[in-house]
Amino acid sequence: MAEIGIEKKKPIWPWIILVLVILAILYFLFAGGNDDMDDIDDTNTEQVEDTTTWDNEMQDTTSAWDNNDTLGVSGFVSHVGDKTRMGIDHEYTNNALIRLMDAVESKAREENVNIDTEMQEIRQQANEITQDPMATDHANIIKDAGAKIVDALEKVQQENYPDLSQDVEDLRSSLQGIDPSVQTLEQKDDVNSFFDKAADVLQKMS
Repeated sequence: MAEIGIEKKKPIWPWIILVLVILAILYFLFAGGNDDMDDIDDTNTEQVEDTTTWDNEMQDTTSAWDNNDTLGVSGFVSHVGDKTRMGIDHEYTNNALIRLMDAVESKAREENVNIDTEMQEIRQQANEITQDPMATDHANIIKDAGAKIVDALEKVQQENYPDLSQDVEDLRSSLQGIDPSVQTLEQKDDVNSFFDKAADVLQKMS
């Protein structure tokens, strides 16, 4: 009897394993690449967000600074424009001094002029008015503080506004009309004249 040759089939499981290995390699290549790209995208996004946040903070700071400078001068000018507020408690005079200090200080900062020492002394004197509202030496304090304010304003003028030298001198001269021995409410016109001239100088600097 003749033998019938039967060809044995080769197993296919090695091919299945090979295909699975290739698929696994491809998966990790593409998946890992996408993760790297995602990480890069996330990093770029964070950098953009950080830059945007910084820019926004700088804009907010700049806006706040500009607004403070504007309100310093305009706030003082508006306050001294209402002369009916000078009452027995000297609130008007004290607020006028404080607003004038703020206006001069903001203008000095705008022009990069250091007047910190002058401002400290002036604020201490302004506070004395409210601590003892019935004291009779307020005119003396106003005149002394006013002289320091003019000195500070003159520093700004000399460095940045040479054409306003006469205006500052006129402001200083207006202080001479304030009599330290007379109560403030009895010489309102002289006190208001000083504040008005200070407002005029500041407006010319704006």
